[in-house]
Amino acid sequence: MRDALKGIRVIDLSINAPGPFASKMLADLGAAVTCVTNPAQAPPAYAGAEDDPMLAARGGPHDALYAGKTSCALDLKSDPGRAALLDLVKAADVLISEMRPGKLDALGLGWEVLRAANPRLVLCEITGYGRKAPNAARAGHDINYLALSGALSLIRDGKGKPVVPQNLIGDYAAGGTMAVAAILAALFARERTGQGQRIDLSMTDGIRYLMADISAATLLAGHPEESWRGTLNCAMPTYDTYRTADGGWIAVGALEPKFIAVLADGLNWPELTGLMRRKDRWPEARLGLERRFSERELSHWVGAARRIRTRLS
Repeated sequence: MRDALKGIRVIDLSINAPGPFASKMLADLGAAVTCVTNPAQAPPAYAGAEDDPMLAARGGPHDALYAGKTSCALDLKSDPGRAALLDLVKAADVLISEMRPGKLDALGLGWEVLRAANPRLVLCEITGYGRKAPNAARAGHDINYLALSGALSLIRDGKGKPVVPQNLIGDYAAGGTMAVAAILAALFARERTGQGQRIDLSMTDGIRYLMADISAATLLAGHPEESWRGTLNCAMPTYDTYRTADGGWIAVGALEPKFIAVLADGLNWPELTGLMRRKDRWPEARLGLERRFSERELSHWVGAARRIRTRLS
C-alpha cells in the first residue's frame, strides 16, 4: 500500500498528535507530505517534557510522526508567509489543520480563500469539539474530550476511579485515524465531482462515534452504563491484568466459559470455572488469580500461554 496515494500532496499545519499522526498515515500510503512550521516558534513546550522522552522529542529527528515528510518554515502572520502557503495550496490535494475554529479565518486563510486558490483542495480541520459546537473555541486535551463524550466514565479501575488511557482514544483514534478516513472519502468523492470539500472533524464527536454500540445499547435498549464495566473494563476477574513474581504484568482475556475453562486448566485450578459462574464469588476468583500469578515470573506465564495456544490450535 506504500504507493496507494502516490501523487497526492498534503500540507500539514498541525503540531500536536492528531494532525501529525493523520499526515504520517497518509505519507505511509505514498502521499508527499510537507509540514509547515512557524520559524519563530520552538516545538510545543509541555509540562514535564524534560522528563518525558516522547514529549521532548516532538518535532525532532527521532519523532516517528515526522518520518518520511519534508518541512518548510512560514510565518503565516506575515503577508509573504501567507502568500507562500497559498502557492503551496494551489498544487496540493489536502490541507490538515488542528487550529481552533476561526483561527485560519483570522489569518486570512479561511475556507473561501483556500477554495478560491484551489477548488479541488480537501481541507481537514481537526478540532476538540467541532467548528459549530457551543464550546468550539474552548481549549482542551484528550482527557477533556474523553470526559465530555462520556467515554471516560466507562474506563475505570477496580475502585471505580476513571482512568485516562494515555491519549490513544481521542488524539489518535477519534482524531488522527478518523481524519484519514474522512480525507480518503473526500478524495474519492472528488474523483466524481471534481471538487474538494471542507471536513469538520470533532474529536469529541469522534469518540462518541467509537462508542456507538455502547450508546445504542444504553439509550435504546435500556442497558445501564454500569453493565459495560462488568466485562471489558477489569471488573471481570478473568479479563484483567495481574502482577507476576518478578514485577511484570500479564494480561488475561478469558471472557467465554470455554476459555475460562482453558484458563482454569492451565492454572491447575478447576474451581475457577464455578467461581466465575457467580458474580458474588468474583472477588474470591480475583484473589485466587492474584495469588497464583504472583507465585511465578512473567517468563513462566508467557511459556504457559504459548502451550495453551498450541493446544487450542
